[in-house]
Amino acid sequence: MSRVRLAVGAAAVVLAAGVLAGCGDSDSGGETSSKPAGGDKAAAAEASTSTAPAEVKIVKAGYEDHETWGEHAYVVYWELTNTGSEQGNFYAGLDFLDADGDVVGSTGLTADKVGPGKTAKGNLAPLDVEIDKGDINAIKGVRVAEIERHEF
Repeated sequence: MSRVRLAVGAAAVVLAAGVLAGCGDSDSGGETSSKPAGGDKAAAAEASTSTAPAEVKIVKAGYEDHETWGEHAYVVYWELTNTGSEQGNFYAGLDFLDADGDVVGSTGLTADKVGPGKTAKGNLAPLDVEIDKGDINAIKGVRVAEIERHEF
């Protein structure tokens, strides 16, 4: 029985680590993309046939002085459209990229109670603690890494 508990406990730790790894909660100037991570032709082809629960569009991204996010913040303006047939709550993970296209950090956005075919809009900026693989001033672009639908 203790082996079963240990196996279940280890599986829970692995699952929790996977969930935590995916979280990270103006002038154009920065490269933007709503393509899945990877960027190769196969990933682009997969994205075109994807049944994603929502479409996330990066409207504008770059450094600016912002009323909420402060001076010289890398601000991302986004739109999320519910592509499903029912109202839903959504999470989209964003990766911030340096000049070489390497991920320097990540964060996420949420849009709650978005009706079918409706679009939620907002803006966000990464916190210093979310940029854990480089300097926050090195951000040159942003991409959508994942989109999830959550039940009410």
